[in-house]
Amino acid sequence: MKKFLLTSIAVIGISGAASAADLLVKAPIVAPIPVFSWTGCYIGGNVGYGKGQTSQNVSFDDIQNGGEFHPATNFNNKGGAYGLQGGCNYQWGMFVAGLEGDYSWANLTAHSGFIAPENFDPTLIDSAAFNSKISSLASIRGRFGIAADRFLVYTTMGWAWAKFKYSYVFNDWSDGSSVSSFSTTADGVVLGAGVNYALTNWLILRAEYLHYAVAKDIALTPNLVQNLGPNFGDRAGITNVDVIRVGADWKFW
Repeated sequence: MKKFLLTSIAVIGISGAASAADLLVKAPIVAPIPVFSWTGCYIGGNVGYGKGQTSQNVSFDDIQNGGEFHPATNFNNKGGAYGLQGGCNYQWGMFVAGLEGDYSWANLTAHSGFIAPENFDPTLIDSAAFNSKISSLASIRGRFGIAADRFLVYTTMGWAWAKFKYSYVFNDWSDGSSVSSFSTTADGVVLGAGVNYALTNWLILRAEYLHYAVAKDIALTPNLVQNLGPNFGDRAGITNVDVIRVGADWKFW
């Protein structure tokens, strides 16, 4: 009986030790690494470079005679732009949809002019300088993209506005000078594409291209007081704008 009891105690002891050893070598349970979510709202800023197409079709000098000079010019406006944007996204699976609004201050300018000596006396000179400027851009756009964790590639489309300014300075050797400026806000469709990268859970970098199709003309008012400048029916206008820009967003929810 004593031998039996001692043998049983030994077996139980060995089994307990083995169980304790098993407990010591078991690997800890590792929680899965969370995947970044694009769902939320954000605000941010951007800076970029743009090109625009504007034009003029005018006749200058001596309104009652129909104008002596007839410049028809297509301007290639170029310059920088910077602005603010904000919006919200919602993600389901790998797809992301959102709505974004933005406003940019721009300085896309172009210039042209002429110097015209009189036929009967080349020393008598008429001259004109024309200035075209796209001074601001704004849009409200939908966005749809595909996310791969912290990368998001998207397309965007919506409605846009562009502020267009046109001015001239005309000097006539016999009648003096005429100076005037005109402006309008053109609207139309904007579309583009871009990429976002979430550097942290709250800081998101962006790069995008936008095309603004915002065609509109201005009817220029003749200078009837001095009888100089544009004629009846003369016009200047904007056709489109292309912008490439980079920026950053703060994701706050």
